[in-house]
Amino acid sequence: MNLALALDDLLGHPDLARVVEDARTHTEAAGYGWLLDQAGAATQHTQRILAAIAAEGGGDLLPVTFTQHPDWVRLGLLDSLATWITGQSSTCLHGPDPMRPQPVVAAAWKPGLIVCTACVRLLSLRKGSPKDRTCDGCGTVVPDTGDIWANATSYGEFVYRFGVCDGCRYWPVPAAA
Repeated sequence: MNLALALDDLLGHPDLARVVEDARTHTEAAGYGWLLDQAGAATQHTQRILAAIAAEGGGDLLPVTFTQHPDWVRLGLLDSLATWITGQSSTCLHGPDPMRPQPVVAAAWKPGLIVCTACVRLLSLRKGSPKDRTCDGCGTVVPDTGDIWANATSYGEFVYRFGVCDGCRYWPVPAAA
């Protein structure tokens, strides 16, 4: 989690744009410009996937900046990302690797597992099970009649899924159709 906290601090840095540009310049100078190009393409692919999922559910992508997410979402995503980058995560059989950028998915309810988009089913929970009804924000198990709001956020090509109860939902309620 220490790396996740350091990444969170970096993302909140007032000179983040300059830091990112300097890192980009050094990365290209070191001969890894191809990695930046592939990561950019994977990020665009990820955004198209998320937009399609939102549209399928009758919604839209919400313009929430990374720093607007609550700590438990940001730090959960960053911890999952850090463990993946440092080789400490389990992956699906396709072995998604940060050096081969592609859309990947992690979930709050299955920490330590990173999957490619073809293997998202590995993150599924049994419908209606206590784990499926558990809020990833506060840990409350909602009654069978209650709602868990499924959501996902992304950072680059990295998607982080989570579900929350009404009390932990921090985005507007969708308008009734």
